[in-house]
Amino acid sequence: MTQQPKHVPLPQEFLHSRNLTLHKLNVFCIVAKYSSVTRTAEHLNIAQPAVTAHLRSLEESLGTQLVRKAGRNIELTQAGERVYSWATEVMQRSSEMFLDLEDIRQGILGETKIAATMVVGTYKLPDIIVRFHKEYPTSKVCMSMSSPRLATEAVLSGDCDFGVALIDPNQDTSRLEIELLWKEPLFLVAALNSSFVGNVASLSDLASLPFVTPRKGQIARELIDEALRTAGVVRTNSVLEFGHPEPILSAIRADIGVGFVFQSAVPANPEKDGLRIVQTPEIDIAIPLFLIHDKKMVFSAPQIELISEIRTTFANFGRETTKT
Repeated sequence: MTQQPKHVPLPQEFLHSRNLTLHKLNVFCIVAKYSSVTRTAEHLNIAQPAVTAHLRSLEESLGTQLVRKAGRNIELTQAGERVYSWATEVMQRSSEMFLDLEDIRQGILGETKIAATMVVGTYKLPDIIVRFHKEYPTSKVCMSMSSPRLATEAVLSGDCDFGVALIDPNQDTSRLEIELLWKEPLFLVAALNSSFVGNVASLSDLASLPFVTPRKGQIARELIDEALRTAGVVRTNSVLEFGHPEPILSAIRADIGVGFVFQSAVPANPEKDGLRIVQTPEIDIAIPLFLIHDKKMVFSAPQIELISEIRTTFANFGRETTKT
C-alpha cells in the first residue's frame, strides 16, 4: 500500500503570501525551459514586461533571486534550480488534480496507464484488467507492452502511472518504489515426440541440446544464461532466437530445439498442444517480476484497488507454484 505523505506545516510568511499563484509558477517554469523572457512571452502570447513582472513578483514572494542574466539569455540561480524542481512537480500534480475533478464531473473514475513487459502483458495482466473493468466499468485502463528498459522509462517519465515488469539491472531505478510481485518459474519444454531429450534432462544434457531462446540482450536471456552458468553449464547451443514466447513455442513444437519457457506461456494442456515439459532436477530457473512506480506517486482510489488486485493475484500464483 502506498504511504501517504506526512503533513509538514508551512511557514506563516509562505501561507500569507498572496503573490504565489499557479500562473506565476507556470510562467517561471516556461522561463526556465527556454532560458529566455522573449521566447516565454512568445510562447504565452503576452508582453515581455508581463513575464518580467511575474518573475519579480515570484522572487518577492519567496524572498530570493531565482534568475540572473547569462549573456543574451538568463539562467537559474541555485535557489531557482530548487524552486524549478518544486514548481514542475506542483504544476504536474495540479494538472492531475484538475483532470481528476473533470472525470468526477463526467462520472468517470479516471484513466490508469500501465507499463508492462511482454510476457506478463500477454499472459497475466489482461485477465486482471478485465476483472477490474467489470467491477469499475467507468474506469479506463490502458496497458502498453515493451522491453524492461522502456517500461521503466515510461514510469520514470510519468507516461505511465505504474509498471509490472522485469527490471534491467543496468538502469537507474533510484526514483522508483520497487516491490517484488512474483518469481516466475521457467520450464524446459520440448516437442511431444522429440528425440532430443527424454522426460528428464541432466546438466550434461543441457550443455549439448539445441536451444530456442530469447534474443541476446533480453533480460530473460541474460537471466537464463546466468542460471545455467551458475549450475555449471558454461555454454548452450542456441539455434534460433525470438523476442516473444509464442514463436519460441512454435519452433519447439516443430522440434527445432528445446527451450526454457515462462510458466505463464506454457499451455494448460501441453500434450494437446504438441509439447512436453522436461524435468530438470539439477536446476531451477525463476525470473523476478516487480511492481514499480515513482516514489512520489499518489494513486487514486480505483488505482489503489487495481494494484491491490494485481498483488493478490500474483500472491496466489506464488502459492500455487509452491504447491506444485
